[in-house]
Amino acid sequence: MPPSRIVVLGCSGSGKSTLAAALAQRWGLPYVATDDIYWRPDWTPTPSSEVRAWIEAEAAKPAWVLDGNFDAQRDVLWGRAELAVWLDLPWATTVWRVAWRNLRWWAARTPVWGGLRMTWPKLVGGVRHAARGHAQKRATYPALLASFPALRVVRLRWPDEVRAWLAGPPEP
Repeated sequence: MPPSRIVVLGCSGSGKSTLAAALAQRWGLPYVATDDIYWRPDWTPTPSSEVRAWIEAEAAKPAWVLDGNFDAQRDVLWGRAELAVWLDLPWATTVWRVAWRNLRWWAARTPVWGGLRMTWPKLVGGVRHAARGHAQKRATYPALLASFPALRVVRLRWPDEVRAWLAGPPEP
């Protein structure tokens, strides 16, 4: 049996949402998209207490595939998950993906999280966030993940490895 509670981790641009949706479909689990939880109108951050309450409610459910790190709430999320899939793709891959994605959203005025429109400052900030977050996750996640001994971890480092793992046997 595949796990029933899966969290997909990685820095911005690693493909968390794409992989989480594919895993949910493949294993017949509910997909919990998380991008909308962070921002309110005018790009106002959601208070951390509300993010924690939301994560506690979602993680209490019996089955889910969730896409997000939720570093401040990892005690809840990682503690409840059975499997963590860490997308640890190369820095250049993730930064390029964020830059290209945000530029497309900005140029097309595409509504994104919660209906917000990408602004130039958010575009640049998102690229900086991806660039800084990559090294931080690579440095801290091995020990952090090891501190959850019941959590199975799959670490995928290349886009081809992600595709092969997803296409492989149904059980990780």
